[in-house]
Amino acid sequence: MDALGKQFREIFKSNDIKIGMTELAKVTGVSPSQLRYWERKGFIHSQQDQQNKNHHFSLMTAYQVRTIKFYLDQGYTLQVAVQKEHERRTLGKVFRHFITDRIQSIDQDDNGDGLVMLGKLDDDPTKEVYARVDQDGKTTLHLRPVQDD
Repeated sequence: MDALGKQFREIFKSNDIKIGMTELAKVTGVSPSQLRYWERKGFIHSQQDQQNKNHHFSLMTAYQVRTIKFYLDQGYTLQVAVQKEHERRTLGKVFRHFITDRIQSIDQDDNGDGLVMLGKLDDDPTKEVYARVDQDGKTTLHLRPVQDD
């Protein structure tokens, strides 16, 4: 993996990107008063500055808030929406681990198709898996002998 790809991977894994309550309310469509209530109930968490005034939320919390709102908009109670978000977050962690652990590189071939290298097979390290994303957005998986760089 190239140096820039490693840096982006570290940003994605670090979860250090923070936004304020006003920005969180704007991007999620959840009012600041609802966010404060959810935080008091322990459904979401923030970090506060030294004066304990400004709340800063992680990017993952933004996803969490938007997911809870989605389920509320579907007619679920807040308790059920929070439970459904928790179940979904568990799957999201699996996906995040897959992305950060398996994607080795992303390149482009001579035809302009994207190539996502997923690495060698665990049970046959002479073969590697990659995904091809064509210009229409169709993704196909492929197996080939390991390519030496």
